[in-house]
Amino acid sequence: MPRDNAIDPPDTPAHGRVYNFSAGPACMPESVLVQLQGEMLNLFGTGIGLLEHSHRGAAYDRLLDEALHAVRACAGVGPEWEILFMPGGSMQHFPLLAMNFVPTGGSAAFLDTGLWAHKGAAETSRVCTVRTLFDGTKVRYAHVPEAREIADPGDAAYLCYCSNNTVEGTQFRAPPRTAVPLFCDATSDIFSRDLDWDAHELVFASGQKNLGASGICVVFARTSLLARANASLSPMLSYAHFAKTQSRPNTPPTFGVRVIGLMAKWTLDHGGTAAFARRAAERSAIVYAAIDRSGGFYRGSSEAGCRSTTAISFQLPSDALVDAFVSESELQGLHGLRGHREWGGIRACLYNAFPSQGCTLLASFMDDFARRRG
Repeated sequence: MPRDNAIDPPDTPAHGRVYNFSAGPACMPESVLVQLQGEMLNLFGTGIGLLEHSHRGAAYDRLLDEALHAVRACAGVGPEWEILFMPGGSMQHFPLLAMNFVPTGGSAAFLDTGLWAHKGAAETSRVCTVRTLFDGTKVRYAHVPEAREIADPGDAAYLCYCSNNTVEGTQFRAPPRTAVPLFCDATSDIFSRDLDWDAHELVFASGQKNLGASGICVVFARTSLLARANASLSPMLSYAHFAKTQSRPNTPPTFGVRVIGLMAKWTLDHGGTAAFARRAAERSAIVYAAIDRSGGFYRGSSEAGCRSTTAISFQLPSDALVDAFVSESELQGLHGLRGHREWGGIRACLYNAFPSQGCTLLASFMDDFARRRG
């Protein structure tokens, strides 16, 4: 649960740092970075640094217990959910999900709502048949589907979707409803808002955004789902085996586990997911207002009804103007604004640790740039 004495995160970065709008790896709380700095040399007063501790020792036991407790509290899930820390990025989980949960000859269903969902479906297709229940390419990924736009999953083993599409700047307001188990890639909005856990069987997120360091994923899986997993898989590919071994079937990414634990605790200390949802709505509204009052100079990538509160994507009239926007914004201390290389334009990512004053400064810069260049 959120702390009773929760405080707001700092509005501005520390001296010498800039406003980092990067999509990920993304900005982290400076207090967490400072704590990690000390722990790299001496963890828990042991005289041994974080990267040097055995994953079978008492210090790592404590580190893991703290991380599990903070993550569970931040999510608000009970013992019916297993929490796994797995090495690698989120993209590897798409084929892993199929290996674990799609029976021989079976299929998985997808909602193709953006670049990462599209790539996830492609990776899954290497393992099993994929059914696309919504093809967002037909609307250039401008919106996520309403219920009437989602096809019947039939006998698919599960339906997988991406809750927030960082490239295109769209976000599901609520999870899609389906008759089959629902899996979610929540990489870019985990812990930025409350999640309807009752609607899901499995949720995963990589650590490069609201969870801190890259190279690790957190997976929430219902114990009842794991009981039905493919028992013949290699242990290193098995979610059930990771649950059985406390996420350490071999040497785990100890640094990443510690960072996730500290990020979850920081989220709780600053009000929890409900507080960050409110902040995300307020901050993103400032930037969207600058888009809307530009008279078409800035063109939002997403329809108004599904605008993301954590990833704002928009286009300018030309690539030359994009280059000028990026160069001039960096002179103002606003960094990481260039859009994804496969999408172009500008992208402002407002993850939990992003200082809110940066949105006001960005909107002011956008107004001035449009006046001068429009």
